[in-house]
Amino acid sequence: MSRFVFLFCFFQLLNFFSFSQEIHSDFKIACDTNVYLFEEYKDSLPFYEKHFGRNKRINIRDLKLKLAFYVALRHYPELSDVHMNVDLKKISATMMAQPTLGFLFHKQENRRYQIFVNKTQANNGMYYKDLTFNSQVGWIGHEFAHILDYTQKTNKQLLVFISKYISSKKELKKTECEADRVAIRHGLGKQLLEGVNYFYNNNRVSKAYREKKKSYYLSPEQIEIEMAENCD
Repeated sequence: MSRFVFLFCFFQLLNFFSFSQEIHSDFKIACDTNVYLFEEYKDSLPFYEKHFGRNKRINIRDLKLKLAFYVALRHYPELSDVHMNVDLKKISATMMAQPTLGFLFHKQENRRYQIFVNKTQANNGMYYKDLTFNSQVGWIGHEFAHILDYTQKTNKQLLVFISKYISSKKELKKTECEADRVAIRHGLGKQLLEGVNYFYNNNRVSKAYREKKKSYYLSPEQIEIEMAENCD
């Protein structure tokens, strides 16, 4: 999620809303810690599009990434009817998820969400195509955790959250670490861990992006602890 993408919207509309304390829903889902191999799933896209493609628009041609989206989505039955678009875009992160800019003009249940995937490694040295299929599933699962959180907030709560996210490093860390935990509780611990380990050992990743990841997301050791506690 971009730290600045909502600034214009926020400052235009902030005066219309009062601040309220964010309420975070907690839940647990039994973990399934399979390792996903692209070779075993590459012929399954028609099945996934038929059974998991409702209200989803994946505007990319990369079969591997498209299939990773659906495999990760299978772990989030709560998002089966949620409207989502997936697009490649030059962004400062590997991926990010956010509500569309017009979310304030829609009811909570009618919101649409957007996942952007960085189409170049020039910004930070991290290119999605360098990730294994299994890691892509975990990375997208992290973004789904954000979207799940957004769906549980009213428009007012979401606006307040955005203001905190873009202005508070403490809120940023809390949000990203919780998204990791939610992905783990949805059975994507191994996928997330594989991607994070690759990230930590990828010398092409810029120093600034590496430090951000270390500061605001779960470390490999923390992911393993969370898996031990949640994935019997």
